[in-house]
Amino acid sequence: MSPKDPSKPKRVAVIYHYFAHYREPIFDELINNSRHHYKFLAGTDNLGTGIKLIDSFPEGRFKKTKGWMLGPLFIQPGAVKAAMSRKYDTLILLGNPRWPTTWLAAAVGNILGKQILFWNHGWIEKESGLKGKLRIALFNLSHGLLLYGHRAKCIGIESGFDPSFLHVIYNSLDCKSQDETRSKIKPTDREQTRRDLFADDAGNPILVNVTRLHHYKKMDMLIRAAHKLNEQGSPTNVLIIGDGPHKPELEALAQELKVNAVFTGALYDELEIGKMLNASDLAVMPGPVGLLVMHALAYGVPVISNNDFDTQMPEFEAINAGVSGDFFEKDNLDSLVETINKSLESQPPFEQRCKQTRETIERFYNPISERKLIDRAVDGLPANDLFNASICPYSEDQR
Repeated sequence: MSPKDPSKPKRVAVIYHYFAHYREPIFDELINNSRHHYKFLAGTDNLGTGIKLIDSFPEGRFKKTKGWMLGPLFIQPGAVKAAMSRKYDTLILLGNPRWPTTWLAAAVGNILGKQILFWNHGWIEKESGLKGKLRIALFNLSHGLLLYGHRAKCIGIESGFDPSFLHVIYNSLDCKSQDETRSKIKPTDREQTRRDLFADDAGNPILVNVTRLHHYKKMDMLIRAAHKLNEQGSPTNVLIIGDGPHKPELEALAQELKVNAVFTGALYDELEIGKMLNASDLAVMPGPVGLLVMHALAYGVPVISNNDFDTQMPEFEAINAGVSGDFFEKDNLDSLVETINKSLESQPPFEQRCKQTRETIERFYNPISERKLIDRAVDGLPANDLFNASICPYSEDQR
């Protein structure tokens, strides 16, 4: 079967180092609603990242494919075995140039006439030198890239790739679970949750973040911004959902600066998280923002992050400045404080705010849209941004 032949359902191997739990909804979509047959190959170790992994797959849809980190290199012999196997027509690999077995699997797959797709960020910024040349050389071993955003596509075009080669598939969380959760949240829950979290200070705005607490997220800026707002006579609460190595320092900083902050630790119950997001006023990520955008917008919470798009994650594109969030000058505390103040002062009524923030999720950042766009690439069809724009809203059930 030619990689360009869309006439038959294809047998697709999706090969990762591990499968993070947030991927489960899109994988369920690919398993249950695609005409192609997807099988998922990965290790069962999170390689020390602390990321929660998918617990189980439907019978016959998962194959343990162990890999090892050797410094910055990742070695996964099973990827090469999959490339050699007659069981698969298409390989979807993570396009990391530091993974030698990915190069080998892609090369072997090409020799054997398989379709090769890379599912990754592609580019966050324009690269030069050896690093840039290696990435381009790896990507040239594929029949297409599955990218999270249009900025990556634009950089890819500048790097010499044809637009039809660059499929923007976005990213997503569990929209079905979020829909169910929102239906369970009563209007009175918003005020009750605020009181449960912040007692007598429940009337003050809540700045929220849901993330792994690493230094590069620059969450100390959120604490310092809240402190500065307090000094200016605009008291705020800080709600941080998540765990990580930076948590003890952040807790100590909040105590030192007398910032009213609640640290919940890691939470995975969607109703619990949903109630907290529903009760919040703004999501603030001083460092690079990722899936926080999807999570917050789904519950009506605008998102603020920094304006250095060369260091941002692709999900920043879902923020519609002035409507579903805003951007501040990177590493500038005064700019962050000013942007928070402006966003809080200009917020529409809660129901209108929820409608505005959900529009982008409804259109692009959901598992159904993502599945349709992945299937299109597996079909061997060219990437088409007009097709992306024509996708029906998630709430209209575009299956």
